[in-house]
Amino acid sequence: MDTGLISRRYAKALAEYSASLGEEDTVYAQLRPFSAQFAFLPEVREAVLSPSLSQEEKAAVILGLFKEDPCRSLRDFVRLVLRHHRESCLYIMLHSFLALYRERHHLKEALLISTVPLGDEVERIIRARARLIDHCTAVITRRVDPSIIGGFVFRMEDTLIDASTASQLKVLRKKLGMEPLRKI
Repeated sequence: MDTGLISRRYAKALAEYSASLGEEDTVYAQLRPFSAQFAFLPEVREAVLSPSLSQEEKAAVILGLFKEDPCRSLRDFVRLVLRHHRESCLYIMLHSFLALYRERHHLKEALLISTVPLGDEVERIIRARARLIDHCTAVITRRVDPSIIGGFVFRMEDTLIDASTASQLKVLRKKLGMEPLRKI
């Protein structure tokens, strides 16, 4: 069984079904936080894969993880996956849908790490720069990390801009450590 092929087919079906109902953007918005949550909850994966739970109970577990009531497309999709006994591939299907959506809408996930919370103006400027450079829309996730001391770290796919004080100090320490001692 080719898990990748199955997940891509189901993801494509979800994309087409949700688009036909006009819910494609809603499905994407609801799945972004959900897919990260599902990966780190082994109890949920165990419950979904358990043969002792009925389809209705499994559906209740999965749909109960959403912060808000899932849209019709998602509810129908979860029930379809469970009906066809493909719950072992559900996590990969969700990630495949997110990748397919980003590809269709020219979106790229980006991470912006700073020492203090940054305003929306900074995010707008970064998004505009990403559009100029890569002709895409950056979906930016902001994270605060005081360990970088100052500056910021920006990552979008293969692009990494590390303008943090911590990395500059690391480079400086490396250079100072490699320089031979000069004797006068």
